[in-house]
Amino acid sequence: MSDNETRQKLIDSAKKEFFENGFAKASLRKICTNAGVTTGALYFFFKNKDDLFSAIVAPPLLKLKEMLIEHNREDEEYMGSPDEQTRSVENQLSTHKEAVTMVGYLYDNYDAFLLLLTKSQGSVYENCVDEFVALMEEGFRSGAEALLKNLPGCRIDEYMLHWLAHMDIEMFIHLLTHVPEKEKGLAYAEKMIGAMVKMWFDLLFVKDE
Repeated sequence: MSDNETRQKLIDSAKKEFFENGFAKASLRKICTNAGVTTGALYFFFKNKDDLFSAIVAPPLLKLKEMLIEHNREDEEYMGSPDEQTRSVENQLSTHKEAVTMVGYLYDNYDAFLLLLTKSQGSVYENCVDEFVALMEEGFRSGAEALLKNLPGCRIDEYMLHWLAHMDIEMFIHLLTHVPEKEKGLAYAEKMIGAMVKMWFDLLFVKDE
C-alpha cells in the first residue's frame, strides 16, 4: 500500500470515528485499527488528533473563508456605488447568486462542514462558527458604511448589525443540519438569502436623532 493510500485510509477511518463519537471522544487507536494500520503509521502522517481532524475540515473551511471575504468585498463595492440602481434592494437580490453558490459549496463538502458544526467540540475548530459570525459582521459593516455615504441623516444600528450577522450564519447552519439534500437546500437557500437581503435594508439603518 502506497503512502497516499495509507493516508487516505486513515482519513476515511477518522471521518467515520469522528462522526460516531465526536472529536473529543474519538479514539486514535480505533481509527488505526479500522484503517488496518499501526499507530506509528498514523503519527508518520499526522502530529496528533487535531492534525488528523484538520486534514478533513481545513481545506474546505479555508476555501469557504476566501469565498466569504470575496463576497463581502463585492458587496462593499456595490453598496458604495454612486448609482442608485446598483445599490438598490432589487439589484442586491439579483447579484446575491454567489451567496447561493457558497451554499452549493457547503453541500459539495457536506461531511466536512457537518463535522465542523456538530462534532468539533474539543478541537481547535470548536469556535469556527463564531469566527464566521465575526467575518459576516465585518462584511455587513463595510457594506453598510459604504451605503451610508448615500444615506444622509442615517446611522448603523449596532445591535441589528450584530444580530443580522448571527442570523445569517445560523440560517446556513440550520439549513445544512436539517436539509441534507443539495437540491432542496439550494432552493431553500435562494428564498432565505432573499429574505435576509430585505431585512438587511429594512433593519440595519436608523435615522439620526
